[in-house]
Amino acid sequence: MKKLLSAILSFSILSTAVLSGCMEQFIVKDTNSPDDESVVSEDTLEEGEVEFHHEENPEITEVDDNVPSTSNLTQSEIDMIVKNADDVLAQYPDFSGTVLLSSGNKIIYEKSYGKTGKGSDKNKNDTYYQIGSVTKQFTGTAILLLERDGLLTTSETIDKFFPEYKKYDWVKSVTVEHLLQMTEGMTDYMELIEGNQELLDGYLKAAKKSEEEAQKFIVKTIFDAGISVTPGTTYRYSNSAYYLLGMIIEQLSGMSYRDYLQENLFDMAGMKDTYFVGDGMDYQIGYSFAQEKYVCEKNDKYLAAEGDYPYLFSAGSVVSTAEDVNKWLDVVVSDELFTASDRKKIEKSLMLYNYGWNTSDNMWHHSGRTYLYSSQVYADYHTDTKMVILTNIAFYDTLNQISLSVYMPLMSAAKTKK
Repeated sequence: MKKLLSAILSFSILSTAVLSGCMEQFIVKDTNSPDDESVVSEDTLEEGEVEFHHEENPEITEVDDNVPSTSNLTQSEIDMIVKNADDVLAQYPDFSGTVLLSSGNKIIYEKSYGKTGKGSDKNKNDTYYQIGSVTKQFTGTAILLLERDGLLTTSETIDKFFPEYKKYDWVKSVTVEHLLQMTEGMTDYMELIEGNQELLDGYLKAAKKSEEEAQKFIVKTIFDAGISVTPGTTYRYSNSAYYLLGMIIEQLSGMSYRDYLQENLFDMAGMKDTYFVGDGMDYQIGYSFAQEKYVCEKNDKYLAAEGDYPYLFSAGSVVSTAEDVNKWLDVVVSDELFTASDRKKIEKSLMLYNYGWNTSDNMWHHSGRTYLYSSQVYADYHTDTKMVILTNIAFYDTLNQISLSVYMPLMSAAKTKK
């Protein structure tokens, strides 16, 4: 459990979920584990066990022929990209999740692999996954919209929003921009709660009372811990920063974080299958290689905290499908939401991190990780290409390799047309 919660939502180590009602846990034989070279046949599986192996669950996404394609790729290029994706995924027999590639308004690849963890149910293209820290781009965009509305400036210091913590002098030196760029110098609240049994118990006690009490507890934990470096001088991935941004969104909008995102971002993007942890939708139990079984987090109090909505909040509470996330990326690469000025501002930062995005030239990307879920998104607004990978297994290191190998041929092919 060491370092579990502190690593949950980082961009370089991807974020969790708790199911309101978990089914029985299924013990899994990992036939592709480097620790077990043997192959387990169905005949050798004991009752309650599920053989774990790479399994493709292809579904065809229908394209409306009445809507002209905006992809600039030829069919031969698409065939090459599809073959490459198939070849890449064939190299990772433990992969379990959904992979989607799109060019313009055309989804050119969408396949699901593996099982949900509920008996023999397979992952499908409409399977729900927790997207973890990919949530942060919605938080950052919400701040951008409030900025447009004249409700804040990013140069404002956060003592304006958290006056009860003016007693700490350093609070007057941290700006909204520092939070957006993760240069505020705070200690990650997940790291704090993981490392202190008293804090963990305190959070769980507050969460039993109400979401509001749980949020107050985390905010107090963040401020009481102080800062370790001078604000604005050092980048360090920070769930604390994006938690506080969520609180600012609620203050200035007069709406809950959930409702603000729904009304201003999800509805605008046509995302009808996007929710939040704890909303009660049916999504899968994650597979733990460490425990060699599908795990229901509800029975572990560390994970029960991690999978609670007010715990993850604006740092990583969104649950969605690959197609819904792709709808959001369609908006990201278009001019519908972000102006040229917005893009310039987002891409200007100390460590190329701002408004919930890692940026590199025209490509914006982010990963997410919980204890049992991983995600990765790429969007290039110059080539109008996007990639979404959502999994119910937390193996970020491998996911990063898969993502680059699957996405780069698509972006390269599209770039030659520009």
